[in-house]
Parts: sequence; C-alpha cells; structure tokens
Amino acid sequence: MITKSKKNIRITTEKWAQLKKSPALTDALELLEDISDLEKAKKEKGKSLTIDQYLAKRGLSN
Repeated sequence: MITKSKKNIRITTEKWAQLKKSPALTDALELLEDISDLEKAKKEKGKSLTIDQYLAKRGLSN
C-alpha cells in the first residue's frame, strides 16, 4: 500500500521490492535512492557535499 502525506510518500517493503524489479522504474528508483542518500549524508555529517563529490565517493560517474 502506498500512502502520501504533504512531504512523504510511504511504500510498504513488499511493494518497494516489487517496484524495484520493474525494468521501467529501475533507473528512476536508483536515482531517487541516491538523492535520498545524499540528503541524509548532508544532514548527518553537517557538511555540504556537492553532487560531484558524492558521486566520486560512491565510485559513480556523472
């Protein structure tokens, strides 16, 4: 089940696993996860990382 609030969309673990298997959504979901990880990294460490720094740290290229 998917629920929506003003700032968040909540997806159950089962539904998330099902969505991740869909080839049409795989790239978009990976991008959303990376954006979420970047925002968490900024908040936890108190540092302002640029997207290029984050991608380099993860071993990804842009």
